[in-house]
Amino acid sequence: MERCPCCNARLAGAQFCPRCQADLGSVLGSEQFARHCLSKALQCWLADDRQLTNLALAKSIFLKQTPLALVFRDFIIRQQCENVLGLLEKKKYPEAKESLSLMRDLHPDDKFLTQLYRFTKYLLVKDIIKFSSCKPSESSMSSNPDSLPSSGISNC
Repeated sequence: MERCPCCNARLAGAQFCPRCQADLGSVLGSEQFARHCLSKALQCWLADDRQLTNLALAKSIFLKQTPLALVFRDFIIRQQCENVLGLLEKKKYPEAKESLSLMRDLHPDDKFLTQLYRFTKYLLVKDIIKFSSCKPSESSMSSNPDSLPSSGISNC
């Protein structure tokens, strides 16, 4: 921190402001913890642990929005969007929804992520409805096991 958040005086790395005597220990501690969380996010990314990467990065950005953390967040989102699109292509909607949920924790105001999340939920619900309508009902199967029900599997 270069300036006191209370009086805007220049700081020389001291825990107390030379002008207003404000105790800056907590603020300096949170900045240090934000750097630690960003470092942890980078380590988790290298270990290919997306969930812990997102959690550590979100905590770092919450504590202090450094340019490095914001660029890393945008990189992670761009990278994971490609994975989500691949999951949608393979019709793995629950996994795509879970990934998008984690990404939205990183950047809740991102309009693209919000739209993609809503579209994924739509595809998931549509798939559930299609699956449930394709299932033959037990009552129609028990009455005549040799014939298909009128709603039929052929409609799927």
